[in-house]
Amino acid sequence: MVSQVQKEEYSQYRWVIMALMFASFVLTFLARFAWPPLIPVVVPVLNMNMSQAGAYMTAFYIGYVITQIPAGILADRFGVRTILGVSLVIEGISTWAMGTVTSFDMGFTLRVVTGLGAGAIMSSCARALMEWFPAKERGTAFGLLLAAPSGGLLLANYVVPALNNAFNWQGAFQGIGIATILLGVLIYFMVKTSDEPKGEKTFFGGFKVFFTNRNIVLVAIAGFCLMWMELGLATWANAYIKKLGFSVKEAGMVLIWYSLGGLIAPAISGWVSDKIGNRKNILIAAYAVSIPLTVYFGSLTTLSMLNIVGFVYGFCSYFSNPHLSIMISEYAGKEWAATANGIANFIFQLASMIGPLVFGGVIDLSGSFSTVWYMMAAGPLVGILVLFSIRPPSAE
Repeated sequence: MVSQVQKEEYSQYRWVIMALMFASFVLTFLARFAWPPLIPVVVPVLNMNMSQAGAYMTAFYIGYVITQIPAGILADRFGVRTILGVSLVIEGISTWAMGTVTSFDMGFTLRVVTGLGAGAIMSSCARALMEWFPAKERGTAFGLLLAAPSGGLLLANYVVPALNNAFNWQGAFQGIGIATILLGVLIYFMVKTSDEPKGEKTFFGGFKVFFTNRNIVLVAIAGFCLMWMELGLATWANAYIKKLGFSVKEAGMVLIWYSLGGLIAPAISGWVSDKIGNRKNILIAAYAVSIPLTVYFGSLTTLSMLNIVGFVYGFCSYFSNPHLSIMISEYAGKEWAATANGIANFIFQLASMIGPLVFGGVIDLSGSFSTVWYMMAAGPLVGILVLFSIRPPSAE
């Protein structure tokens, strides 16, 4: 039983927990996206082709998807600090070891291991925020957390080239790896828990909670629909902009504006939902705005409009993200928040594996991008139909 003094201490400590969870998310996305900026440097050194270079991102997601569910189960069973701390150390060691790569196969294996470590982050962070933040502050907390992925992506595009220039590509990987290891150790010693997992808790009790709760399943499906659009855009926007005749740098700037919108939106969205409630309606509104924006973005041909609309598009699409995790966590409750988010994130990530392949096949068959934008927009449209069937989660 937690004493009143301990409860007060936990309450005052919640923003330290928030900072540690945010840092975990930022660093895991930095490790994830450290590879793309280094492709032009490393590919010639290792005599790789572009298909092999792309396979390194696939390798990460193989590990990432595999870990989602077991990591959630373990975090609920053994607590956040152990699972999150160990996962970050594993991710950091494998990222550091990428600086010693001498062959494609070695690098592929290490990227899978990096993904295995990263797969535990979301479920552990969700569990920690459910423990530490009251219902009236969870929108703000999850909004801040879900701003971290865009922050990590932006950081990768600035930090990795700088590290490469200062220490070469090996030093870039090793620097990020060391930072990730240190954060894992810090989390192990600094993260406390206000809700110790119960010893009698079964490993697969969370599956029953997830799959017998119709609302949780529907939120997970709605999340898949959102990822269908977001990952499709992230994968193919550069190629579309380059096909219009713009440079790689100019295409990258459009994605930076899109990421900036995605960085700002979750924190604002979470705070708004804490003030007005009704997370489901906020989700539906954000999905509805994203549908025409997707099609409109795909019709643009001038760089200035691509930058402006890209920012608005990123803001509107990422306005949705915090509420998916909050609703799943609140439906599952503190006891099963990590398992529920692990299963849900596994379902979300299926869209990142299926969507880009489907869109690429359509582009190959049609020779253009026009159909793809409508296919991406179909994701949030289906998501709205799913969300209409969901009751808003009750506050504690």
